[in-house]
Amino acid sequence: MNIKKALKRSVMVLLGSFIMGIGIYLTIVGNIGSDPLTMLWIGIAEKLTITVGQANLLVSAVMLVIVFFIDRKELFVGSLLNPLVIALTTDFLTQFSFSIDSKVMQILIFISGLLVMALGIALYSLAGFGRGAYEALVFSLSNIFKLSIRVVRTSFDILFTLIGFLLGVGISFAPFLAIVFMGILIQFFIQKLLRPTAEFLGE
Repeated sequence: MNIKKALKRSVMVLLGSFIMGIGIYLTIVGNIGSDPLTMLWIGIAEKLTITVGQANLLVSAVMLVIVFFIDRKELFVGSLLNPLVIALTTDFLTQFSFSIDSKVMQILIFISGLLVMALGIALYSLAGFGRGAYEALVFSLSNIFKLSIRVVRTSFDILFTLIGFLLGVGISFAPFLAIVFMGILIQFFIQKLLRPTAEFLGE
């Protein structure tokens, strides 16, 4: 891979991760629940009195270490940049959090957050510069145990939702909505971005 293409892939990773951070922030602001992984981060953050971004880095570090030992080919530069950018973006934006009383607005903001997150994940994935910590763990375990990606990811999503709940995070329909629709939304955006990103990368 030449330097020019590596720089372009890095731009896609940074932009996609930044967009993911915005999406996570929106789900938090919606205050009706989050996707399963963010729910886990919030639970850890509240118990350890750290920021959501720091909890993200902690969880990502554990996942990356596991993947490094079981299937390191899933990892590359983007695997490190992704959680770092998400953490910085989320922690910066949460300084400007505000309360929303309207239940309709809360739901709309949460849905907007899912859409933005899916867009960011799609852009990041198309960079092909190393999987994110969660995706890398899912793909690694899927390959090792010969299970479908959907089965492994859904199992983790349910586990993270349960742990978040046990850590004191209120449970609602939100994480289950994310479990059902995130994969569909990510695939939708990947299809939409596939051609323009290929042109951007010169492929």
